[in-house]
Order: sequence, then structure tokens, then C-alpha cells
Amino acid sequence: MADMTNSAHRILAIVQKASGQPDDKSTAEVWASVLGLDEETAKSDPHPIYAQLQLVREEIDSISKSMSTVVIPIDLYRPYLERVSKTVSVTNLAAPWKNYKQHLRPEVVLCLKFCSALLPAEEPIDNEELQSILDRVQELRQEIESSSLSGHVYDFLTGQLNIIEKSIKQYPIKGAESIRKAFSEGFADLATRADDLRNEDDREEAAKVAKIWGSLKRAGNTVVDADRIATAYVNLIEKGQTAAEAVTGLLQNS
Repeated sequence: MADMTNSAHRILAIVQKASGQPDDKSTAEVWASVLGLDEETAKSDPHPIYAQLQLVREEIDSISKSMSTVVIPIDLYRPYLERVSKTVSVTNLAAPWKNYKQHLRPEVVLCLKFCSALLPAEEPIDNEELQSILDRVQELRQEIESSSLSGHVYDFLTGQLNIIEKSIKQYPIKGAESIRKAFSEGFADLATRADDLRNEDDREEAAKVAKIWGSLKRAGNTVVDADRIATAYVNLIEKGQTAAEAVTGLLQNS
């Protein structure tokens, strides 16, 4: 399984997967496959691809910024990172992949390997555990969709599941940052909906979502343990409080 513990490792995994794609596939099909998107849907709706590629570009910039602190000449890595940027700065998704693949030569892969070895490693997160959480998200979403929950509660719970799912799917690009960010987004979503949920009674389904948040925090290990919002959010929602109570408690303890 690919190493995901710094930006260079993650971009290296993406580049290696992309460089192995057939020349005659469309660029849309290639990036959809590499980034875990549906290839057929990507042909008609390019927005998810562009959104994911923007995250990839951010990680390439992150490599460049991090490498600037390493005492080696910039010309030993910057030109190769620029080639990767050209590959992900897609202007024509309908073009054959060979038009972009030409930038991903072996020396680019070698550069990324050096960068990944030189940059500090993040605390690893178990990919199998993240996949297990993602499976549970999808199962619970189906359960919620077939339930008779009130409109406000339904919207809140599905929104929370969407945040969790997005963070896990972005992990191969953004790493631990995507997991940490999910907790902030989850609380922001809770705070926004607090008034609508003040009288919510559907605690059973809410408790299941809370358990998934707890699992995501445990999967994140020390990466998430150090995040005050993540810790406070999980502690509150696992107590079975209503949304309004959780918001009030978290604000009082922040």
C-alpha cells in the first residue's frame, strides 16, 4: 500500500498510478480512475475532477514550500515539480492522455522519491480502517434514506456523513489535514443547524453518526488527538446530547 505520510509520498503515488494509464484513454477517464471518481460520470460532469485536481495542485505547492527548508539547490527539484503541475493543470479533459502523460517521465518519479525521503513524515493513518469507516458511512446513509426522520434531522445527518466521506476520499491527496478539517466542518455544520435541531428526538440515528465520528478520531490517532475541536466535538456528540446542547457545550469549553 502506498505511503501517505507526507505530501511528496502522496503525489508520488498519484503520479505513478497516472503514468501507468494507457495513452489512448481520455484525460477525464484517467484522472477519474486515479482520483477514485466514476469514469462515466466524469465525461459529462468535469467539476469533481477539477475540484480534486485543485487539491493535487495544492499538495504540489506544499512540497515546494517544504523543500525550501531543505538545504539542497532549488533547481534539483523545482523543474520536476513544475512538470507535475503541468500534468494536473488540465485545460482539455477530452484530450488523449498522452498529451499530458509526456510530462511524467522517470526523472519526475525519481525527484518525488527524493523529496518524499527528505521531508518529515506525518503520523500514519490506517487505510484499511478508513475504508471500513467509509463502508459504514455508506451503509448508514442507505439506512437514513429509507427512514422516516424529520426533514431537519435527515438533512443534518446526511450532511455529517457527507463531511466524513469527503475527508476520507481526500485523504490520499491531502493526508491527515483532510481528517482534521472534517471535525471543524462537522462542528460548523452542527452550529449552523442548531436552531432547527433544538427539539430533535431522533437520537438513535444521530448516535450512529456519532459513533462514526468517534471511529474517525480513533483512526486518526495522535494526528487528531492533538486537535482540540476534534476532541471536544467527539466527546460531546458521544454523550448523546441534542444538537443544541452540543453546540452550547462546545462553545462554553472552547
